[in-house]
Amino acid sequence: MEGIKKYLVIFAVVIIGILPIFFGLNIQYLFINNLNPSRLLLFLLGVITLFLLGRIIILILFDDKLIDQMKNHDLIQAFINQNNKSVIWFTFPLTMLMEELIFRFYVIIVLLDILHFNDLLVILLSSIIFAFYHLHFWFMFKNFRLFISYFILSFGLGLFNGFVFLYFGLLICFFVHFGVAFELYHHLYNKYFKKNNGKT
Repeated sequence: MEGIKKYLVIFAVVIIGILPIFFGLNIQYLFINNLNPSRLLLFLLGVITLFLLGRIIILILFDDKLIDQMKNHDLIQAFINQNNKSVIWFTFPLTMLMEELIFRFYVIIVLLDILHFNDLLVILLSSIIFAFYHLHFWFMFKNFRLFISYFILSFGLGLFNGFVFLYFGLLICFFVHFGVAFELYHHLYNKYFKKNNGKT
């Protein structure tokens, strides 16, 4: 029941977040803006860096206790049990969309268009806010290594997706966020849980 409430809240936030876009609010931030080869190269390098950062964090910060706690994450549970495809294909992507709407679309627009901060400061501030949003993992798991792991990775993702948002648009931010997070959780599942049938 608790999980259902959580996903209903996420669904409601996404609907509320998307509604103003349908009325034309800041639609220029939805799609690619002035693509050029150097930005495309930076985009590719950024995606590779995020994937590598995820692997490095797992190697350095993940210990047995943390790995055992990760077994309780909704997406890893869906991989382990193979019976809850709605988490994989609906609720997990919806969560990524909610986060992109809040931390890229609205936070960046407020900082950029209302407070008139420059691009670099906007990207930095939105990344810090996004990283601290992941403080909820501390309250869920009470594991400092897990919080630091999420903080570092979400800060890096925030920096990159801030750049992506300004030059490639919200939709690409969503695909980057979903792709990086999905691949990281799937890697954890394959490395620690698949061969052991969910047991560490």
